Amino acid sequence: MPAETEQPAVESQAQERPATSRATRVLLLWVLPLIVAAIGVYWYGSGGRYVATDNAYVRQDRVDVTPQLSGNVQEVRVAENAHVEPGQVVLVLDDTLLKVAVQRAEASLANARLGVSALQAGYREKLGEVAMARRTSQYAVREYERQREMADHKLLPLSALDTAHHAADTATGSIEVLELQLEQAEARLGGDPGRPVDEHPDVRAALAERDKALVDLGHTVIAAPRAGIASHLPKVGDRVEEGRAAFAIVTDGTIWVEANFEETDLEWARPGETAQVEIDTYPGRKWSGRVESIAQATGAEFSLLPAQNASGNWVKVVQRVPVRIAIAVAPGDPPLRSGMSATVEIDTGAHRRFDRWFRALH
Repeated sequence: MPAETEQPAVESQAQERPATSRATRVLLLWVLPLIVAAIGVYWYGSGGRYVATDNAYVRQDRVDVTPQLSGNVQEVRVAENAHVEPGQVVLVLDDTLLKVAVQRAEASLANARLGVSALQAGYREKLGEVAMARRTSQYAVREYERQREMADHKLLPLSALDTAHHAADTATGSIEVLELQLEQAEARLGGDPGRPVDEHPDVRAALAERDKALVDLGHTVIAAPRAGIASHLPKVGDRVEEGRAAFAIVTDGTIWVEANFEETDLEWARPGETAQVEIDTYPGRKWSGRVESIAQATGAEFSLLPAQNASGNWVKVVQRVPVRIAIAVAPGDPPLRSGMSATVEIDTGAHRRFDRWFRALH
């Protein structure tokens, strides 16, 4: 009897075991994945309000100070990473040759003034000669008239009358020659003999050369254009080149964060939205921010060699768009330096990915 009782119990357990295994299989293969997928879809679709990127950096205005002329550094009057004020002298270049150039320009200016003064004196001299020639001509004409009256009364030989006539003609002709010379002297004076010496074109040209030499000499003293921290200063004896930055100034004032978001994250991002900024140097500490502006072009558009998307080997990649985030820095906050890495999160408002999906359905 006990053996007969145990046999139906074993058979009943054997029948229940396949049913339990099938239920477990269905749970693991279908129900649980569906639940996980549903949770994932809901989690992903309900997101999208906050967009974040770690491709962000602290920025400050930077001024690259370039000299107006090339030269050797004679003095460096501030230390590396020292604070400078606007107009404070930072570098002094060797000015030996430029001082010589100023002396040469001043000598040329003096010569130009002497030359114009000489032209004015020559013009006045010609005026006197013309006046004297006119008086001489008037006398010669009167003398000729007297000689002609005497010749009419047979009191003077004809040869004497010819001599008087020639003298009158010569005196009259000399007036025309002197007047031409007077016009030439007036032309050399710019058409206005009474003009001041420093307004003559030659003198003005010499003045311009002198002023240029003085400006070049002034450019040997390089001052800070704005307040800030002076960096990458040259050493005494280094040579700086015209048009190339001699040093840089990271200016005081506004600090912002340049965040490079993927273009697919900016569907709802707009200027004025709030943001949270975390600087890698100070983990756990956050700064409040605000979207100040969104660039009108992607970063690739500003690259030295923009991508040629019309080429045959084109591969589509997600572009980055620079977003400027203004951050509020309190007096007690730790120092922020340009170039520090940051993580930015923007609150785009009550937006969800479901909104995009359902909008596409309509």
